[in-house]
Amino acid sequence: MDYNQTIKSVPKEMKDWLGAITEGYKFKKWESDPNWKKTIGTILTVKCDLTDVDAMSKKLGIDKKTVSNHKVVDVDLESLLGIKVKGKTWKVRFRETSKKTGSKAPDAKTTEKQEATSALVFELALKKKSGWITEDKFQKDKEVEKTIRKNYPEAYDDLDNDWISVFWKQHKTILDKLSSSQINKFDHKGGFMDFIGKVIKPLGVSKKDTWNPADIWGVRGNSASVIKKIEETVDGYETGTQTIQQLNALLRGMYKNKELIGISLKKTSGKEALWEEYNIDALTLKQIDDYKYSKITIIYNLKSTPNSQALDTAVQLRQSGGGSEYNFQITSNDTSKGDQNLKFESKPIGSAKARGGKAEIKQVEVLVEKLVKVHGGGTFENKHKKYPKNYNEFTKGSVDGITLARYKSMFDSIKSKVTTDCKDGDEFAQVIGKIFLGDKPWVAQSKLMQLNFLYHNSLIETDEEKYTEFWTDMLFLSIKKGDRFGPFAKLY
Repeated sequence: MDYNQTIKSVPKEMKDWLGAITEGYKFKKWESDPNWKKTIGTILTVKCDLTDVDAMSKKLGIDKKTVSNHKVVDVDLESLLGIKVKGKTWKVRFRETSKKTGSKAPDAKTTEKQEATSALVFELALKKKSGWITEDKFQKDKEVEKTIRKNYPEAYDDLDNDWISVFWKQHKTILDKLSSSQINKFDHKGGFMDFIGKVIKPLGVSKKDTWNPADIWGVRGNSASVIKKIEETVDGYETGTQTIQQLNALLRGMYKNKELIGISLKKTSGKEALWEEYNIDALTLKQIDDYKYSKITIIYNLKSTPNSQALDTAVQLRQSGGGSEYNFQITSNDTSKGDQNLKFESKPIGSAKARGGKAEIKQVEVLVEKLVKVHGGGTFENKHKKYPKNYNEFTKGSVDGITLARYKSMFDSIKSKVTTDCKDGDEFAQVIGKIFLGDKPWVAQSKLMQLNFLYHNSLIETDEEKYTEFWTDMLFLSIKKGDRFGPFAKLY
């Protein structure tokens, strides 16, 4: 609530003195807790700018203190009047907030703590065999609080943190899916997670997440028994005599028997945590056909509009018959700065089969280079250093042997195969030049990388079957679907 809403909503006994202590000062930021219980003795928290905290400290003569890495000033009648008051008093906390519009996603360390905490909460829930009916009961449960604080105390201590709600929603779905199983332990680091990372390398998989994005592994009994079974069944994995397909077949069986379940965790944003399973059965020819697209539309625009700077290339995969349809976005890993390679992301559209939201590809930018070549598109390199980074490099020289004339030729080659807002190579060069001379020259470099990809992709288009197969492969890479990928569930 803003300042005026807060003053109107607080109890009458508190209104006068809250107005008095804030009178004459204009807050840079004021955001009070709308869920405050409005009972004497509880703290009304007002999130504000650090300069506001400093101003209240100076005005009221109350020292700042640090609570959960945030500067705060706590005010009640005792501290305000400098006297002892019998019983409970009205209280307000002016608290520095780090919450900013468009703030960055959590770093790897924070994500790791969140994943580890989810694993602990799941173990506790399955041990009790009964969940917490409401989020409030969950949050106030002493055992839950102890479990969460073990890895992620910020969930309780930072009022901007909403992860207790996420953990509560997650545990309800875990109970629904696994309470009848004998899964009792979840490995996040060490145990099975370390083991599987070693197993897959001799089988041709350098990074686990390109094969199976599970963040935690639910095991029946203990990790040692699961590891032993895999070692005995996939004999020879250390020498590479087995294949990733053989390992996947074993893991699919263990998943179905509820011996071992990999879970990819995404932050829950809806009313409940959803569960979607991938690669539990080998794909049939009919299922593969469901992902072969009869209409592939590529939109490669370059000109700025009032609402967009045309940062990406859009690829629409469509078909008749009600199968799963997707949009691809091809853009920079980070559109706010330079020196970035491309990323390729897919998002399901429409069909009930395609539920599950946005599927991010962490490693496909590496794999796509090989994929283009395999399907006859030549050698595309997703390496920003091999492309011009400024106007002079684009117009007056060559980078990696590609000149301005070559880029114009590439555009002319694809313009009839894509939807674009430039009529020919000359106009294309003018638009790219303007972007290079603007305040975000890295956008021009990204558009050149996208053009190079589209050019090599268009070379496959002469073979319709290979072209369709290419985009099916791209999609399967993005959603980790198919016999080359391990079985897992996504909790999101």
